[in-house]
Amino acid sequence: MAQKKLYHYLIHIQYLGFRYHGWQKQPGVKTIEGMIEKNLGFILENSGFRILGTSRTDSKVSANHSAFMLFVRDALDVEALQSKLNINLPNDIRVTGVEEKSGTCNIIRSPKIKEYLYLFACG
Repeated sequence: MAQKKLYHYLIHIQYLGFRYHGWQKQPGVKTIEGMIEKNLGFILENSGFRILGTSRTDSKVSANHSAFMLFVRDALDVEALQSKLNINLPNDIRVTGVEEKSGTCNIIRSPKIKEYLYLFACG
């Protein structure tokens, strides 16, 4: 039996991290990755998927532009996926774009630049 093709989607997001303990899923705390996986499970009806983020963030960190890869066995309508995610995700996490990528796209090695801006409030 032939194995089904694996589809790769690059999903661009932005989020306010004040309520979250960073990107990476951790037991017992709310994270960006955890919220995204929970909502993808609902939208994709637990059909089997995997996600991989560009990088991890610390607790309470926000991102103006971040991204993750979604790996699934069935082709998806990118506009419908973006719409469904934005309807189901909390208002502090937004999907700003979805694009299908080839299997050669590597979210960890492909970015040419990562830029961080640190803002501190004292008092």
